[in-house]
Amino acid sequence: MIPVVLVSLDWRRPQDGKTGLGIGSIAAALQAADVPWRIIEAQVNRPDFSLEQVFAALLQAIDEAGPGCLVGFGTYVWNDAEVQSLIRLVKGRGVKIVLGGPQISYMVRGQLEITYPEADYFVRGQGEMAMVALAREELLDDSGIHVAGTLDQGRNADHDLLALPSPYLLGTVEPQASIRWETQRGCPFKCAFCQHREPGKRLTHQRFDAQRLARELALFASAGVQRISVLDPIFHAKPARAVEVLNSIKAAGVKAQLSLQCRFETCTPEFLDALDGLDVTLEFGLQTTVEAEYRAIDRPNHMESVRNRIQELHMRQIDFEVSLIYGLPKQTLDSFRSSVDWCLQHQVPRLRAWPLMLLRGTPLHEQRARYGFRESLDQRIPIVVASDSFSETEHAEMARIALELEEH
Repeated sequence: MIPVVLVSLDWRRPQDGKTGLGIGSIAAALQAADVPWRIIEAQVNRPDFSLEQVFAALLQAIDEAGPGCLVGFGTYVWNDAEVQSLIRLVKGRGVKIVLGGPQISYMVRGQLEITYPEADYFVRGQGEMAMVALAREELLDDSGIHVAGTLDQGRNADHDLLALPSPYLLGTVEPQASIRWETQRGCPFKCAFCQHREPGKRLTHQRFDAQRLARELALFASAGVQRISVLDPIFHAKPARAVEVLNSIKAAGVKAQLSLQCRFETCTPEFLDALDGLDVTLEFGLQTTVEAEYRAIDRPNHMESVRNRIQELHMRQIDFEVSLIYGLPKQTLDSFRSSVDWCLQHQVPRLRAWPLMLLRGTPLHEQRARYGFRESLDQRIPIVVASDSFSETEHAEMARIALELEEH
């Protein structure tokens, strides 16, 4: 077995735990396969973040792992520059560099080595079994691995979730007061701004089995977890299964506040009934109420259904919040205001608005010219600041409205 050093440069919120669930899940897969591993982690959005300190810790880990070890990086839009700096620094130190994460998964074929010439291996898709395969020196066709210098087939990792061990149950991620949790991967919708449109689409089993989830919930209850942010893109994509998971949460005696990402149109009466007795907030990514805009992003909203569900949530006294996006194709300052006003008129308890990001691999990323998108150049995570339908000044006013919503 080849030892593995995993490098996690995360963007975290104050309530997030120490170790990210993604890197922890890869570590769990390695541990279950008896592969030696360790994690080097840092938070890039902390004021005291230091790339020099990360590099020093990484060098020490490489020395301890020994020659020929694998060094794996999760590559995201928020840490791409730091990852590229680090792989340049460790190249030539007797290690093999592995890159994964969204920046790799959504790179078009033929561009990986051009963008990341120092890397030895690239993993598209889910990284758990791919890292195990590399550590075992077994380059399987379905592992999503591209070897630098060979023909890029553009394959994605394709393993069922039933095969994956739990990072919580194995202890690679410790349950803390606030945690992230997942019961499934992939999303049935194809929104043009979102990277969730691809992962897991070919899998037979996209959901973790009920026994694993029940054991994790028992652990969360005994550990006194206070908040659980469920990462499923749409928690109730399968309403009947969502009801089963909610009932399992109750049966385990979990008292934590739950945050569930949902969609108005699929909030069935049975699903809403199952929320009774839980401390829960439903998060709805409505994005826009304007038809021309939601059609442009392949995110159709059935506004009559949305209106009816909001009324029902109020009637049942279920806590919820709604998020919008500003900077969308065909959007204007006035149309953004109309979406905000619609939500306020329908007494949405908390309304948030986020700037549009052109994430690699999404249709909007490829449609810059079509909509005249112009991005910021002075931010860690580039955002759209102007287009054919709104100016930078108008975008600044949208941002001011978004800040006002956040503060109030």
